[in-house]
Amino acid sequence: MHTESLKNKICEITREHFLYPSEFLSCSYAPQTLYCIGKAELLKTRKFTVVGSRRTPVAAAKLGEKICEDLSEAFTLVTGVADGGDTAAIEGALQGSGKIICVLAGGFSQLPQGNFGLLERVAYTGLLLSPHPFDTPVRSFSYQQRNRLLSTLGEGVLVLSAGKKSGALITAQYAFEQNKPVFAIPYAPNTAAGEGCNDLIKKGGFLTENSVDILGRFGIHLIEKKSKVALSDDETKLYVALKELGESHISELSAKSGVPAYKARAVLSALEVKGRIVAVGGNRYAPVL
Repeated sequence: MHTESLKNKICEITREHFLYPSEFLSCSYAPQTLYCIGKAELLKTRKFTVVGSRRTPVAAAKLGEKICEDLSEAFTLVTGVADGGDTAAIEGALQGSGKIICVLAGGFSQLPQGNFGLLERVAYTGLLLSPHPFDTPVRSFSYQQRNRLLSTLGEGVLVLSAGKKSGALITAQYAFEQNKPVFAIPYAPNTAAGEGCNDLIKKGGFLTENSVDILGRFGIHLIEKKSKVALSDDETKLYVALKELGESHISELSAKSGVPAYKARAVLSALEVKGRIVAVGGNRYAPVL
């Protein structure tokens, strides 16, 4: 998908159009015209915003994907187009219902090259949305404007990761000002990628470990679609050990579980394939579910 090929796919939606989102109608900062590629009808559905740093840790990204997969059954998810937290939200939504809106900070000519394949999938099952004409560049203030639109569209905001000065915190702050619930994944103390998330929780954000922590606040209860894949005895031992220890080295897991180190590596790989854990580098693993 090349940016020039997008021009004939753009649909313009003005404030007078029936698909113009009601959340924008009373906002002086909302654009007069929205530029859309994909399913513009998603603008009239219930929406929930998910953001996160470009440096979202692997374990948090995997957890975010799972949460977003579940959330997409009840909401159309709203996020940006960057690596890290945005990508986790997109991947999760595409694994779920496919209902996803990605909001750009500039015109469609500014789509990130590295994410073209993923965003092409969004254009097919969801919606690419820009508040700017095609050739509008991204300026220093563009992201703050975009973040305000993200918070306005969603009924709430989930922050997957955020350092002390992350742009995700700007979106969360706008949500607080709009009296919308803010949710954040908790991090271990002194984890740079999660300092902003922990601060949000201290300020009244809801600690979030799974989709139920969010959906329950909206009175939504999803029916479990499928049972979890069964685990072998050794997989269960290592998984339970990892849940108790948190992110751990393979040697620690072997000692805790009683599964020999020479055998643990293969068992952990099987758990990773089943989506229960994630390798975070340096022979260390973290639980996902």
